[in-house]
Amino acid sequence: MSLPEPFVYPAEPHTRIHGPDGYASYGPYRDWLRDEFSFRCVFCLHREQWGIRLGSWDIDHFVPQSQDSSLRLSYDNLLYVCHTCNSLKSDRPLPDPASLDLSKCLQVRSDGSLVALNDNGRMIAEILRLDSDDRRKFRRMIISTIQSLARHDPTIVIMWLCYPDNLPDLSKLRPPSNSKPEGIKNSAYARRERRVLPQIY
Repeated sequence: MSLPEPFVYPAEPHTRIHGPDGYASYGPYRDWLRDEFSFRCVFCLHREQWGIRLGSWDIDHFVPQSQDSSLRLSYDNLLYVCHTCNSLKSDRPLPDPASLDLSKCLQVRSDGSLVALNDNGRMIAEILRLDSDDRRKFRRMIISTIQSLARHDPTIVIMWLCYPDNLPDLSKLRPPSNSKPEGIKNSAYARRERRVLPQIY
């Protein structure tokens, strides 16, 4: 089994696969966003699989509501992020992680340290403290654990790198409108039903 690195940033800007619209609040967008951003924080790549604490995941308004309330319910302005990154970002302006080739901005080394590769990366890393001691130690722990398991118990590796069990069935959701209904067929749940969802990612 070829193991993916757990902290590799996407090598191209994110193209949204879903287009729900018309909800009266932003909470109902959560399951769409979970699937959209592969069940991990768009900023630090922390995965749902690595914790069970309720309240660990937030919906972030990339353009803060305090700056433009008209985007409050715009799906394209919403990101799926961990609570830590959301708290640190707050209303501060950041480069849009969904429109960047993040692999050219940020890189995680095998020792868990993070390197900012350009100005966008430096801004994101500084504001979100992505290379703080705590963050670095956590990444090192995850990387070392997966490397060790790969040598001694590869079946457990799947538990660390698989998709969550509670994948949302987006076909059962009923947004007032959806500009990209075809995205449902490419959701993690639909791919699992077709038995084409990778065991790990």
